[in-house]
Amino acid sequence: MLVDEPHLTKPALCNRLAVDEVGLDADLSRLQALGLLREDPVDQRLIVTDPEASVGLLVRDQQRQLDAMLAESVDLAHRVRRNRQANELSSIIEIVTGGEAITSRWEHAQKTARKCIRMTDRPPYYAGAKIEGMNIQLERMAEGFPFHTIYDARIFEHPEHIRRARLAIDSGEVARVLPEVPIKLVLVDDELAFLVLLSSEERREPTVIIVYESALLDSLTELFRLLWNRGVVMPSGLPSTQHPELSDSQRTLIALMASGLKDEAIAVEMGVGARTVRRKVQELYELLGVRTRFQAGVAANQRGWL
Repeated sequence: MLVDEPHLTKPALCNRLAVDEVGLDADLSRLQALGLLREDPVDQRLIVTDPEASVGLLVRDQQRQLDAMLAESVDLAHRVRRNRQANELSSIIEIVTGGEAITSRWEHAQKTARKCIRMTDRPPYYAGAKIEGMNIQLERMAEGFPFHTIYDARIFEHPEHIRRARLAIDSGEVARVLPEVPIKLVLVDDELAFLVLLSSEERREPTVIIVYESALLDSLTELFRLLWNRGVVMPSGLPSTQHPELSDSQRTLIALMASGLKDEAIAVEMGVGARTVRRKVQELYELLGVRTRFQAGVAANQRGWL
């Protein structure tokens, strides 16, 4: 109406619409606020502004508001995701630092475990850490509770840990050995894991990540299973201080095998034929009660022959 009759004033518009001026004020004020209408200060005519310009301004203003809302929503979404991830992460892992705190958690886990504890043992070893303490393990094994351990063959470089391994195995621990174990891990009842952060002795305090039931725990459990299947059984009573006397050629053969030489290279070194070397290797296998080169190396090390 105002577009078609640009001479109308507010009272005239009220008459045409048959409404009172108070009721019309709110609508007129809103149109004026949007820049779609203005009142001539001289004759009080209600003048409609150029729709193209005013609507364009209105659209741009609305777009700015929408852009601001979108930016706020994106920021809010990021915050929600960060908080959710933080909450999820804190429910999956816990970081424990310091020898005393780790020892306390480890001892509690050993005392309360119901099914089985499975471990990997590898260097480096932290001089001040007590996580390798064995008293509770020995008590639980005396009760018939199972402990399964995969040892890294490099423990043979650490006499104290050889002694611990011997004591554990002689007390009932089921153990296997690999040339190298990639991780220091403890699995308790498939419900939680202690993941030991490998460190040199220069670190002042050890750190352990405790992993609770999650896809990560499932992956660690599967890793242990794969390593266990690859390991060589470590018999009880290792290493024995009593062993049969070896001939010079047997001592040489063991040393060359331990150095990684193949039969042909050993034959050249010993000045015999490759068939002779293979025969002597088989005789050594029978003497040690093993079937593979790696098993022979482990058994020879256990007996103090290397």
